[in-house]
Amino acid sequence: MNYIYNIKVNMQNSLLNFYEWNNDDNIEIINKLPLVVVKDKDYINILNMCIKLDKPELIKFELSNNMCIFTNLFDCVCVKFSNIGIIDKISKLTLVEEDDVLDEIKNKKVVDIKYNIINKNNNYNFLSRNESKILNSIINYIESKKESNEIIDYLYYEWFKNKKSNNKYEELLSSISKEYSDKHEYLYSLIQLIEMQNV
Repeated sequence: MNYIYNIKVNMQNSLLNFYEWNNDDNIEIINKLPLVVVKDKDYINILNMCIKLDKPELIKFELSNNMCIFTNLFDCVCVKFSNIGIIDKISKLTLVEEDDVLDEIKNKKVVDIKYNIINKNNNYNFLSRNESKILNSIINYIESKKESNEIIDYLYYEWFKNKKSNNKYEELLSSISKEYSDKHEYLYSLIQLIEMQNV
């Protein structure tokens, strides 16, 4: 088994890139972690936190505190398993430490891992923490103003640049929930201005 030492991690319920770590996150340094090279398809399932390892697999990896680092030789992630083999927590590494891991693992053998696919809602979020915060704030605000036709009309116009709709509230929510763009930040700033005027 390959090991890596003194690795900084930020174990969370969903995957955050290191540049999104906050000062109040529970960042810790782990003294020793097993390092496992896996196939790309297995790595994607690990990132999506949708695997359940059998007990023999957990034993095979000689886990430290139910934790190990998986890599596909291009990227790596630290995971913490529950006692029944489900990924509980996950963390990216800092760039420097990721480079160290990838250098360490060069020419190492890819390991076949046996697992079952499970349904979990912790799939990798392609939005940053800040983008998720903005999106949720906009949606919560619109939902709270459902009965205010004036505000919904105004936000609808600013988002779509027209006033034609049979159901502005539903169309607005539906469109905002799709792909994130600069329009979200613009609408978020408008909502903040509205709220400031109402103070």
